[in-house]
Amino acid sequence: MNLAEILAPAPPDNVEDRHSQLLALLKDGHLDLAHAAWRAELATGERSFQWAQFELERAMERGDFSLMEQLGKLLAYRWRSPWYPQQTQTDEAELLPRAPRDSLTVSKLRHDAGQFAYLRSLELLPPQFDTTIQTYHDLADRLHEEDRKVLSGVERSLIGNVYNRIVHLPEVGRVERALSPNWSPREIEERFLDRGEGLVIIDDFLTPLALEGLHRFAMQATVWTGIRYAFGRFGAFFQDGFNCALLLQVAEELKAALPRVITPRYPLRQIWGFKNADDLPRDVNLHADFAAVDVNFWLTPDACNLDPASGGMKIYDVDAPQAWDFHTYNGRTDIIKAFLRENHAQETYVPYRQNRCVMFNSDLFHGTHEVHFKPGFENHRINVTMLYGHRENDELHRTLSSRPDLQSRWGRQASAWRSHVFSRHRT
Repeated sequence: MNLAEILAPAPPDNVEDRHSQLLALLKDGHLDLAHAAWRAELATGERSFQWAQFELERAMERGDFSLMEQLGKLLAYRWRSPWYPQQTQTDEAELLPRAPRDSLTVSKLRHDAGQFAYLRSLELLPPQFDTTIQTYHDLADRLHEEDRKVLSGVERSLIGNVYNRIVHLPEVGRVERALSPNWSPREIEERFLDRGEGLVIIDDFLTPLALEGLHRFAMQATVWTGIRYAFGRFGAFFQDGFNCALLLQVAEELKAALPRVITPRYPLRQIWGFKNADDLPRDVNLHADFAAVDVNFWLTPDACNLDPASGGMKIYDVDAPQAWDFHTYNGRTDIIKAFLRENHAQETYVPYRQNRCVMFNSDLFHGTHEVHFKPGFENHRINVTMLYGHRENDELHRTLSSRPDLQSRWGRQASAWRSHVFSRHRT
């Protein structure tokens, strides 16, 4: 038992009172006590995670960036491993029996083996990970590239304590200034608002210190747990560990710098990262997002890109019909392509450049164009996305798909999967 657990107040019997006490500890800065209380609360079941997710959404609506960071860390605890959140190996009895996402894929095994080797070269993981790295390579060699399966009992005994779990999460703190002074917020606002569909490019987006810090975080943090994507793509999400003080500083400074674009009605809704391996065909991830304003920026050095004319993104001048559900406008590339063809959508292509930001109306269809980066973990293409505002509260953009003919022809597209969180009904 550590000092924080000794000094922690006795938890109330009522779960609502315990949650209120935990929230008060976070707000007052008693983080060790809060984390000790959270570890005890985890034994009560899934309800605690649902409460923390709800409180995170409330903190986002209020713009409480400090509380967002701390609640995100609580939620990321479900991805814990024997090496996280402690720096040294701890009792495996405290682990969840299965990671929240435990499908085994070749691309995930190879990515993680590369990341573990990278962290070992920096002496951020202990020597015993050399055996883990070899095991990952051996397992990858036995699978077909397209295989996706739940870990077997043997595989779980070999790597279940680390596979798709957090084993290293660097603390990357705030810097004096995150946004570069080399671009004018007023000019960016004017350019963004002058175009009805909303699109602007910002080069030299971050200061050198902020760029270095975020790239280091993305390289070192073992939080690339989103593995449902094809072509060796991985996602990392705020509530799953893609969370540090510097990321939130960027989000906070953006909101302050661009009040006419990221208006008071547009709270931060999500931060995520995506990573591409060596090659990605064009137009395989066309989608729209569930927010009002999309802020997308790139971290990987330009020298890793084998083709400077590729690696960027395309944004179309047509937005998602309001009747489509999340799965359709975010995942049905076949329907999206047909919709774009019929409506003679015009594309804008933005080439890849490190420290370039592309800001646009989240409802516009967009996607990675084509990727040809150098092979190897250290060369993967990394982008960060910040989403602001609820789409139904959009005050800035014309709704292209509100035309009666689109409503009648395309309004019936829907999937069996629905979520009220991502509903698109506009007021």
